Amino acid sequence: MACLCGHDKTANNDRFLECLPLIEEAATDERNFVKKGLSWALRGIGRRNLELNEAATELAHRLSQSSDPTARWLGKEALREFARPVVVNQLRKKKKT
Repeated sequence: MACLCGHDKTANNDRFLECLPLIEEAATDERNFVKKGLSWALRGIGRRNLELNEAATELAHRLSQSSDPTARWLGKEALREFARPVVVNQLRKKKKT
């Protein structure tokens, strides 16, 4: 999922929206490489365009409210990324084009 976000510039939003339930399902897996891979994928999806950012942010909010510490970390990490000024500016520029 994460590689698809970074390398497939022609993929449509539906491919990424289908990944979000998979990320949510696996969000409680505390294995380090799984946790980091999910974080990378969720943040990559949220940086592609405004529509995907909205969907990824919604998922990140749900995860950040979870009782599971791994899911909570994943959600908060993504929300921090999406709030960064660099990311916000990139998404605004993509909206104009």
